[in-house]
Amino acid sequence: MLLPPREVKFSLLFFKALSGIGVGIVGMFVLLIFVLIGLGTMDSGSVTGPFVIFSAIMMGFITGLVANSLGAFLFGMLDREKYAEIRGVIKHIISLNILIFIFLLPVYFFGIIGFAQNLKIIFLISSLQLVVAALASMFILELSNSQSPRENFIAIYGIIFAVLATIITNMLIYKLGQDFSSAAELAVGGSGGKGATVVLFTILPTTWLFFGIFITVTEMIYRWIYQIWGMDSLNH
Repeated sequence: MLLPPREVKFSLLFFKALSGIGVGIVGMFVLLIFVLIGLGTMDSGSVTGPFVIFSAIMMGFITGLVANSLGAFLFGMLDREKYAEIRGVIKHIISLNILIFIFLLPVYFFGIIGFAQNLKIIFLISSLQLVVAALASMFILELSNSQSPRENFIAIYGIIFAVLATIITNMLIYKLGQDFSSAAELAVGGSGGKGATVVLFTILPTTWLFFGIFITVTEMIYRWIYQIWGMDSLNH
């Protein structure tokens, strides 16, 4: 006989949201390191130095690898009742992040060739890689620790809501970043339009924040519905 939906406390919601922000901040620092390395290799007369393109490509992979592994570890430590298997999950997350990076290498290549080594395009591709890798990592974490069909469905719903919230939020951030940077830089003779750069730095904090919130909230709502109506429809 399957157990009823577990009770989830608000404290778990708070700490998972907090850890999600923390994972995003760690990812931002890793990104910043790569950006500084890339800027340090730029020639004074060129837009992209010899190491800038390589740094821009690698930063999405390494940042995602660090952030996703750390995120799975923190979520697992906060909720040992749900995430009993963490070590094996992190191994799968690392493997999948490597495969996603390899799969996106042709996209990077065509982006570099087609847009004349435009860093904005590379930043957008890196942002896409970060979202896809984080999404895949969360599916691995949730489904690897699932004990029933109900938990599978709740995890899927929570992840979908988190991704939708992430997309909407970062579309707004991109628009605001474009408008603000354009107005500020064009006033002093700059090129403006730094929305892609802004999104690159906000994509991880928002993604993992919403993972922490929506996956937990979905569990809480389903438990509330079960208590009121006594129906465990996702297990039928």
